[in-house]
Amino acid sequence: MSFVPYWIDPATARQTIEAGQAIVLDVTSPFIESAVRGKIPGALRVSSRVILDRNRHATDLVNDLPDLSHDKSIIAYCTCADEEASARLTRVLRSQGYDAWLLEGGLPAWRAAGYPMELNEPVAA
Repeated sequence: MSFVPYWIDPATARQTIEAGQAIVLDVTSPFIESAVRGKIPGALRVSSRVILDRNRHATDLVNDLPDLSHDKSIIAYCTCADEEASARLTRVLRSQGYDAWLLEGGLPAWRAAGYPMELNEPVAA
């Protein structure tokens, strides 16, 4: 089954976020998390490991996410080149009735556009 993700370009994403109309989900892999020095301001961290677990039913996956609203757009992004986790998350959220979007180019495109970044909080050991 092929899936064409619903892409949102960084400029449109920024406008949506700044208008308070979006919830942003950061699906950065824990393997590179310490190397990534920032995130989109206000983004909520979501485990890529959980998202990529093919044994999890879509409903269970959504129930494990932070509180999401059907009244706002959900924008997911990765820092990886293939964006597999954020693409799956977008697909699952759309199947559950959310207005979900995949940030085109992920965090690298956001950063390259010169948009605001927020420092990552240290992960507790």
